[in-house]
Amino acid sequence: MLTEIVCLIFIFQDLLAVNVSYHFENETVILPCEQLSNNSIIWHGPPNFFIYAIGKTINQKLPKSDRFVIVHTNGTNQYNLKIRYFSIDDRGIYKCVRRDPKDKVQEMYFNLEMAKAPRNLTIKNESSNNTVYGYLNKTLSLTCNVIEGIPKGKLVWITNNETVKEAAVSSLVFYFLPTQKDHLKLFTCATRSNTTGHILQHTVRLFVYMPPDVWISPNHKLVILKEGDDLSIYCNYSSELEITELKWDRLVQMNSQLENIQSSSTLSIRNIKRKHGGQYVCTVSNMAGTDSDSVTIEVHYPPKIEVSFVGNKTDRKLRCIPDGIPNVYIFKEWEHRSEYLELIRSLPNSETGTINIPFIKGETDRHQDRGIYICKASNNVSIKDELFTAGELLLQPDGKPYFVTSNNETQYGLLGHMSSITVDFVSFPKLTNFSITPDITNSNSSYTFENVTVLDTLYNKSVNVNGRRLTIPVKVENKTFFQPYTVKLSNQNGSSNFTFILSSASKPITPEIVNIVPKKRQVMLSWRAGFNGGFSQTFFIEYRRRDEEKWKVIHIKDHNQNTYSIDGLTPETEYLIRLFSRNIKGDSGSSDAIPFITDATHENDNLGFILLIVPLLIAVAVLYWQYKKGKLRALERLSCCKWQPFIDAGGIGAVENNFYENQNNEVHNAAAQNMDMPVYNSIERRAHLSIGQCVSYSATPKRKPNPLGKRKNDIAFVGASSGFAKTAESKCTDELNYIDVCFEPKPSGHKFQIHGSDNKTDYVDIDFSKRICSFAESERNSDDDFSSIDDIKMMKKEQNGNLQK
Repeated sequence: MLTEIVCLIFIFQDLLAVNVSYHFENETVILPCEQLSNNSIIWHGPPNFFIYAIGKTINQKLPKSDRFVIVHTNGTNQYNLKIRYFSIDDRGIYKCVRRDPKDKVQEMYFNLEMAKAPRNLTIKNESSNNTVYGYLNKTLSLTCNVIEGIPKGKLVWITNNETVKEAAVSSLVFYFLPTQKDHLKLFTCATRSNTTGHILQHTVRLFVYMPPDVWISPNHKLVILKEGDDLSIYCNYSSELEITELKWDRLVQMNSQLENIQSSSTLSIRNIKRKHGGQYVCTVSNMAGTDSDSVTIEVHYPPKIEVSFVGNKTDRKLRCIPDGIPNVYIFKEWEHRSEYLELIRSLPNSETGTINIPFIKGETDRHQDRGIYICKASNNVSIKDELFTAGELLLQPDGKPYFVTSNNETQYGLLGHMSSITVDFVSFPKLTNFSITPDITNSNSSYTFENVTVLDTLYNKSVNVNGRRLTIPVKVENKTFFQPYTVKLSNQNGSSNFTFILSSASKPITPEIVNIVPKKRQVMLSWRAGFNGGFSQTFFIEYRRRDEEKWKVIHIKDHNQNTYSIDGLTPETEYLIRLFSRNIKGDSGSSDAIPFITDATHENDNLGFILLIVPLLIAVAVLYWQYKKGKLRALERLSCCKWQPFIDAGGIGAVENNFYENQNNEVHNAAAQNMDMPVYNSIERRAHLSIGQCVSYSATPKRKPNPLGKRKNDIAFVGASSGFAKTAESKCTDELNYIDVCFEPKPSGHKFQIHGSDNKTDYVDIDFSKRICSFAESERNSDDDFSSIDDIKMMKKEQNGNLQK
């Protein structure tokens, strides 16, 4: 086993020493091998050193045996292996095994690989006419690319039969600066291979572009102007080719880039400003290239000022450093301002622009020196009559934290709710720790710090400064939370404390409506106030008609008032009313909107009553006057009338008006009392009097026999309607005095009827075609025309009995 391993080692060593030979496809390959003794040569080949031939005989078991031949010439010892039509399948290691006269085995190895020729040799940026272009005195790169073959070869650049660049790479770049002598020179790129000997090459011609020559006049690299002067400079050039572009650019110092200004050869700037200062470049281009020249324009202008601060425990200095042209300056007094430019104090200046910040007697902290320090200086160059320019520095001296004077020593919370405690402060450097005693921070919420603008007092001036706000969410769980608290803030310079009291405050609680009393044109509202949230509250009443959308608002400023009367409402109308309150924290919620209806109006009832009763009283007075004169006819047959006069022995007793009789204490609708309606039953003692088109009567005294006898009641029923007419009760023997009442045909445009209450059923419709009384005419001399009151009551009783039957 060991012997075999050693043999393998020697075999691999021999293989490593074998040179590789490359052959192209379909090429004929001959591997030479010389016979050393009478023993036949044995050829082995891929794969796995399979036996190809013994002596001159080819192994016919090879799939490609027809392409292999042993080449032997009689009289020679050469038994060479010939491979025709070399292909990729023939790649591999071949060996020739032979024995020397001492019967020692010797082996010769051949490593065959498939060769590939390089291809696609190209030159970058080559034009269609095999030309590349370069610029005078500007680096040109000639790049040659090829797809390498097997084995790899070399690329070379050749010009004037001289190799200028060579390397075993697939892309070869040759850099050089073209000169006028290089114009139209030939450059060749070629491949070289020591193994295959296959060479590719390609030649291009170099065309060198010549840019124009440019200079600026006046021929100065620096032009000095005072702000407000006029500038005029020129861009000159020479070129053998046509100009393709001319432009002026300004170099922007901020980003070192050119900013295009114009495209004409003359650069003119009227009334030049400081912003126009800087470096200007004129660039001219043609098809051969570009050339440029530059000039610096210096404009005298007021200085730009920088402010610096140097401070220690004993000395604090501010330095004003102006930078302008020219550089000779005068200074004004310094200004100490807040971050929001509010003036705190003025400080005297010196000729050098340096001042010392004074110490204040009893001063223990430097936070009052915080702010913006402004220095103003001038070099006598003015713009728009502004002689001085300003520079500033924001000074933030280190110290322990301090609480600004605008902090509230009383803060507010709402019992049972989350509240926020806020403390404003300034700290340079940043805080390292804070605490609050007693500790009321909630584990479910965290405190926050934020940058805010706060009000502070610096050197007896109230100004706004940039500070920080500590916000601590607090759940006010019980009344013990309303007590003093101390906040402690710390940084690397020390600690400071601030004490405040937490008090109760919130928006008010919604008031409660306890009573609403509506009337015809007003409503009385009563309410019960809710908790005022810790501040004085006022109340707001809102009301509207149900058919409207906009609420009317009444502001009750007296916080002790709990009733209010709203006037100017519409009768018999539905309204909605609600209530809310307000304090300095905001508005409570509105109470529920409660509806109410105003009462019906009674104003027209009295007027209607007057319009009806006055004519009746006049008629009664006339009848009474006729009665005194003995003319009783006008008092007869009053039972035919709607109005019922009762006259006793002494004269007229009373008049009853059923039209105005109320039902369930309700007032009739005003529409039922239309003043345009005719009066149905006003009576005067005048013959044949007509009232409208409804009723006419004769008041001439007449007498007719009484068919019912003396003291007999007469009840007159009217048609079959639901109502009835009350009887006229007479006190007589056998005759009656009467009044003839004649109803004319029903008038047009009016409905003659007895009315009930508003929106109720009509009681009686009058039939004008019927007569309800037909007594014969008679004369009476007696003044005893009517029965007594007792008789009247008896007649009503009998009447009610008949109606019940």
